[in-house]
Formats: sequence, C-alpha cells, structure tokens
Amino acid sequence: MKNDLKNRARQVLANLPVTINTSFGDPFQRDQWPDTLQKVTYLTEQGYQGEIEVSTKSILKDEQIDVLSSVNSNIWIMCGVTGLGESKVPLQARFDNYLRVCEKFPKTVLNLRPLIPGMNDSMEVLTPIIEMAAQGNRYLKHGGYLDPNEVAGKKYNYDGLKADIKALCAKMGINDAPRCSSMVAIVTGKVDSTFENSDPSNLDVLEALGFDFDLVDGYVKLEGFKKSGVVTKGDVSFAKLIALSSHVLDNWTDPHQYMQMKGPDGQMTVCTSSWFHWTREIRCTVNCWYCHVRPGTEIYFESGDSGCSPLDMYDFVFESEEYSAAS
Repeated sequence: MKNDLKNRARQVLANLPVTINTSFGDPFQRDQWPDTLQKVTYLTEQGYQGEIEVSTKSILKDEQIDVLSSVNSNIWIMCGVTGLGESKVPLQARFDNYLRVCEKFPKTVLNLRPLIPGMNDSMEVLTPIIEMAAQGNRYLKHGGYLDPNEVAGKKYNYDGLKADIKALCAKMGINDAPRCSSMVAIVTGKVDSTFENSDPSNLDVLEALGFDFDLVDGYVKLEGFKKSGVVTKGDVSFAKLIALSSHVLDNWTDPHQYMQMKGPDGQMTVCTSSWFHWTREIRCTVNCWYCHVRPGTEIYFESGDSGCSPLDMYDFVFESEEYSAAS
C-alpha cells in the first residue's frame, strides 16, 4: 500500500468524532468513571485530533470536573436535562451542575432530550431550561423521543415546537441544533457529515478499510464489508464520517448501529450518525425509562467492551500483518 494512502488514512481516522462510554451506563457513575478517565487520558496522550464527547445525566463531583479538565478541557460534555425529574434530582440541581461544568469545559452543551409528546414538549416546560442555557456556554442541543422498542423507528417530530425553541434561542444568543454533529460544526467549523452535500471524499480510504461500494449518481452505495453482501446502519454512518459527506445511500439491510468491521481485539465496533463509539457497557445507575439503548430492546448494544481508539484501529488495519492476511 502506498505511503500516501496510509498517511491520509491515518489523518482521516485521527479526526473521527469519538464518544466515550455513552452507549449504556453513565460515563460519570461510580463504577464507570475510572474507565472514562482512562479512555480520555489515552486519547489525549496519543495526540488525538478528533472531537471527543461524553453524554451524562449524572451530577458531577467537583473532583471529577477538576481531574478531567486537567487531562483535556477541550472535550464535549453533553449535560442531559429534560424537566421530567429523573432520579428525583431537582431541576435546579441539574442547572447548578451544568454551570459548574461550563466553568471548566468550554464545549459544554445543555442536552435537551428527549422531547416526549405530552410530557415535556411545551414552551412552558422548556423556557426555564433554555434560559438556563443562556447563563452557561450558550449551546443547546435538542431532540425528539425514540421508542426503545422500535428498532427502525423514527424520532418524535416536533417541527412546530422546534421553531419556538429556535426563536427563543436566537433572542437569548444561544446556538441551538437538533444533532450533535450540527453543534460540533457550529462551534468548530468542521464538516457535518450528516447534512454535508458535497461530493464524498476519501473513497480510497473507505475501500482500504474493507468496505465494498459502488458510486450511483454521485452517491456511495455500500455493498457490504469484505464481500459480506450485508450493510448495517452502523456501516452507513461510519462511511459518512469517512467520506465527510451525507452522500452515502441509506441502503442498510440491517438496522443495528454496530459495524461489521471488528476492532484490534475482535471487539464489536459501533457508529451512530454523529460519533464512533468507544465504550464499556455496564448497568446504568441513571436508568431512565425512556432510554432507547437498554437491555431487552432490539437496539441495545452488546454488553462488554466495544470500539477502540481510531488510531489503534489505524495501526491494526494498516500496520498489522493480521488484518492484511484476513483481507
């Protein structure tokens, strides 16, 4: 393989957006926190260039905030709030937590999701939450409810309410977005592959990673992974991140978010529309009834470790004899 292709492949993988320990089990809960810190530290020490994210509904301890910010204060922290009073945590306690996190992490986002019909999808509930976002870093993400038992289902469409949310955010100087990838693009100027309409790039990298595809009217049409003839939803999401474009057909035949590509230790790999996952799935102590990733549902990710550092994936794919022999 030519060095130019390997160098570009490394650059592409070194810039993938990565989410840490957010599949199942809150990244800051007691039995997950050491692993979260270890993963962020490892990526930082590697000189990882991509965006790193953790999503949480925990009330962070001052010690956690201080230690993590000393390792990497440039990571994204999505502070979940719904106004539903989960885990009997008062709304003010969630606000105070959000403001403390904002002080140390410039990319803290108030994550207003899910919006559930008849429960928190009104401006009466949402206005005080949006007003609180204005007191922090002025980043607000929102999203609709996804039925955990509908693996191929659609999120709740709240377009009418979305207009009201955006109007109030604009009035208060808040950047708001319905997707993580959109928020990342707003803040960093990086490509939002979920909506980017440019022609797909890095197709030779995608091919070198083992993905079979064809081009149809300027769109990538995945045909499988290493001649499998199967396409998962995770494969499609990953291809969009590699290609830096939304011009990848959603022709998945398997609706799960996992990918067919395995990690260096044979572990499951998972990719959603905004993030490549590196996670250790454990029982969640902030176990909200509406969570769309949970045991017993069709879209629950497999227990145990999944994913890895994308730089380790590069070493495995492009530097190891094991992967080449299996190709």
